[in-house]
Amino acid sequence: MDATQGMPERELDLRSILAVLRRQVRIILWTAAAIFAAAALFLLLVSPRYTASALVLVDPQSKNILGSGTAMPLSSGRENARVDSEVEILRSDAVALAVIRDRALTTDREFGAGRSLIGDLARMIGVANAAPAAPAPPISQTLERFRKAVHVRRKGLTYLISVSATSHDAQKAAQLANATARTYIGQQIDAKVATTLAARDVLRGQIAQAHETLIENQRRIDAFLASHTQADGSGLGALQRRLQQADKAQETVRKLAQDSDWAKLAKALQDSQMHDLATQREALVRHAGAPRGDFSQQLSRIDAALTARAQNAQQARQREIDTLRRQIRDTIDNGTFSPDVVAGVYTLNQEAEIARAQYQSLLSRMRDLETEARIQIADSRLVSPAIAPSRASFPNRTLVLLAAMAASLGLGVSFAFLKEYYIGGITSVTQLGDLLQRPTTAMIPQAPAAPQALSIADQVINAPLSPFAESIRKLRASLDQGLRRSPTVTPAAAQVAVRGLPAQRSLGKGQIIMVTSARPDEGKSTTALALARTYALAGRKTLLIDADLRMPSLHRHLGHQPEIGFLDFLREEANGELAGSFYARDPASPLAVVMGAHPSDVPTDQLLGSSRFEALMAQARDVYEIIVIDTPPLLPVVDALYVAQHADAVLMLVKWAGTPQGDLRAATTPLMDAMPPGALLLPVLGQMPEHTDKARYGSYGTMHAPAT
Repeated sequence: MDATQGMPERELDLRSILAVLRRQVRIILWTAAAIFAAAALFLLLVSPRYTASALVLVDPQSKNILGSGTAMPLSSGRENARVDSEVEILRSDAVALAVIRDRALTTDREFGAGRSLIGDLARMIGVANAAPAAPAPPISQTLERFRKAVHVRRKGLTYLISVSATSHDAQKAAQLANATARTYIGQQIDAKVATTLAARDVLRGQIAQAHETLIENQRRIDAFLASHTQADGSGLGALQRRLQQADKAQETVRKLAQDSDWAKLAKALQDSQMHDLATQREALVRHAGAPRGDFSQQLSRIDAALTARAQNAQQARQREIDTLRRQIRDTIDNGTFSPDVVAGVYTLNQEAEIARAQYQSLLSRMRDLETEARIQIADSRLVSPAIAPSRASFPNRTLVLLAAMAASLGLGVSFAFLKEYYIGGITSVTQLGDLLQRPTTAMIPQAPAAPQALSIADQVINAPLSPFAESIRKLRASLDQGLRRSPTVTPAAAQVAVRGLPAQRSLGKGQIIMVTSARPDEGKSTTALALARTYALAGRKTLLIDADLRMPSLHRHLGHQPEIGFLDFLREEANGELAGSFYARDPASPLAVVMGAHPSDVPTDQLLGSSRFEALMAQARDVYEIIVIDTPPLLPVVDALYVAQHADAVLMLVKWAGTPQGDLRAATTPLMDAMPPGALLLPVLGQMPEHTDKARYGSYGTMHAPAT
């Protein structure tokens, strides 16, 4: 492997993903349980809300009941604009305030004004201002809550408008939706009536002006006739006086009909049927005991009958007036009047006729407007009233549970991969291999310390059939197979930098196995001693070196305290021969050991990179078949990187569920850069609880044997 390359890219396939999920199934289940518990608590504590909807149909063409003919069709753009305008009117404050007043919502517990619990809590903990803001008027608070509860929207591109209301009470939700729709329709009728009555008031001014013009024309005619027909014996003066009386009677009828004074009009006309109808109307208005709809229908029917009889009376008077005027014209035409008099009378009569026609037209239009104001209907109608819903619209239990399921799966899987690759410890050899992208089957169970034993590594001697001893032998087999598969390392390819100068590593038959870890207390010394003993017991000439110069510990595992340690040798404070007290034999096996004596008080990385250490490695390769080197952890100090330059294989000890993955990656990358090409890196999962393998291997995982 090229030393310049970092950690290999991690590739995930379906099998590896399933393996990750299987290893992290507990965190997935715990996440799902927490989310479902939160969802259940939410469903139990939240107050249910009910939503009821009413449908309003809008006719984009305005209705005129008294109008004749068919209305011209509108373009689609104008129709859409009309419906959208009605939607905005439905959403307006005018409709909302009318509903609030009609339903007395300002005193309602749900919509009425009150202090906000959230605001009080915020002020209590200091998030909001200590002094509460000036309270809004009750109608403003109720209006704000009403806006949140009532929603108006158009149903697609149809003429239908949906009015939805939400409340804690199902019946109230339906009532609010219907009240909003009916208030909107009622205001639409009121607006049309107000517009019609405003037009009627404008016409009244024009009628008064036309009436004055008509009277003025009649006076001019009378004055003209009086000045030119005084000596006439044709009876023209008598006809003129009768015409004046008929005009006054017609004016009286018009005023009484305009003021709807039916009793006086019946008396003036001496109409018994009109008198009976007026009496019935007065009694109906005074004692309106029928329902509102029946009362309106009866009143409209009587008003229509009275108006018809008044119109008939006016038409009869008008026919009489027309007859008198015709007689006056005939008398003038057949008399002995001069042409000037005839022309003058004709001109004045024509002006009077025009004024009279205009006056009659205005009167007719005003009567139409008054009738139209009484029989106005809305352009919109309620086609589907809201009914009280049987099920709450919020919370949607199915949706909440589905969301909780999706969130639990998503977060659970996310937490699983986060714990697998970024946080948390390593809990299986598969996870360790996926993380470092290195094949590994090596795992060392956690072994209890035997009474009076100096080291757990003694189980290799005292309990050779124990799970710990078996795992060490399995580790040795993995090392042997890995070293056999490793490519041959030539001296030219194995150049290393020693004190800044290139030098060739001399290779003998011995193989160097370095034992390290990312952090302290991960079982390096115990594993190094146990592994070296298995090689020695297998007949391999083995040397164990304690290269942890900062904090040597192998001498304690062996129960020996040398006076001079390996540190003193590298500092050239001991004899050059390896016969000092720091070089000894393992009392329990044919293992040779180079031990330390005391912690270093100076930096030791330059000693491990010195020519003296280089020479020692070369000499050890010539003498021993296997050299096992116990080194310091990689993250606290740099010493192990200098030893890694000489290693044929590196054991990376990882504490079960203890070594953070970030630390493991941070330590492995520089280690791989320091290792020579072709060197074997073997991750080892150590201190794994023994119960994790019992289910997999049955009685084979619990075999023990007495000391031999």
